[in-house]
Amino acid sequence: MERCPRCGSAAVVKKGKAGNGEQRYLCRGCGRTFGMGSERILGTSKLPKETWMAYAECFVLMLPLRECARRCRVCLKTAYTMRHRLIECLSAYSPSFRVERGCGCELDETYFPESFKGNHAKGSFTMPRPSRHRGKQVHRRGLSRERICVMTGVNDSNETFLEVTGRGALSRERAMDALRGRIAAGSVVATDRAAAYVGVLAELEVAAHAAYDPKDRSGGTINRINTVHSLLGAFMEPFKGVSTKHLDAYLAWFRWCRTFMATDSGAAGRTVARQLAHGVCRSRVRDMFNVEPPYMDYWAAPAA
Repeated sequence: MERCPRCGSAAVVKKGKAGNGEQRYLCRGCGRTFGMGSERILGTSKLPKETWMAYAECFVLMLPLRECARRCRVCLKTAYTMRHRLIECLSAYSPSFRVERGCGCELDETYFPESFKGNHAKGSFTMPRPSRHRGKQVHRRGLSRERICVMTGVNDSNETFLEVTGRGALSRERAMDALRGRIAAGSVVATDRAAAYVGVLAELEVAAHAAYDPKDRSGGTINRINTVHSLLGAFMEPFKGVSTKHLDAYLAWFRWCRTFMATDSGAAGRTVARQLAHGVCRSRVRDMFNVEPPYMDYWAAPAA
């Protein structure tokens, strides 16, 4: 153990052993004691390992929260926190997206209706608009500001990235923020004819940029990224809408599934168990509740 997981101090000394024989440590900086599993998801949870392994099986099967709670014999609130802790733990194992010189990728964006899904009866949050059933009835046509843009990409190694970039149609600034550090100079990029990509990819010095018209397939298509969008839609369908404040987490879950569930659920279950045993979750349960939705300045402006 080199550093304290709480304060990061390197002034760490041995401090006896736990009842199971695990070595305990003392931090001279903050005075806290901890063990080897203090940073790991199993080490920071009071639930037994068997409950987590049962939940991992539910996670792979993508069961609803109430069914997860029933199978694992926990309450609905605990099933909710377990899902988000597990997503944070497993997302660290998803491969990073990078397009090197001479390699290719396809870029596009997809859109989700802004959603405030959740139980707001006990919180301080006030809906800025009338509620909608399942978050699907967005009355404004086209890419209105009430839709959340998710920029996506897939490279030659079949690695993907999905990043929430804001409201409405993709802008040049938001595209640059998403692609900087991911697209190397000299790479080959295919997109649709969105105007935001032209200047951004030129500034990133890509070797070639092919912009295809989605209405005319005779000139070429970006089928791989369209397939990713189709799979993403099928992944989101069982949840009947995902709150915008948790959209990043569910996108990370989708990336993990696409990477580790390509074979069969049995192999995926063993992968989850292995990653869970060594995975780290630094978020606390209290941080998972009363989270403010993003991009609320859009609703504050009309009121002002």
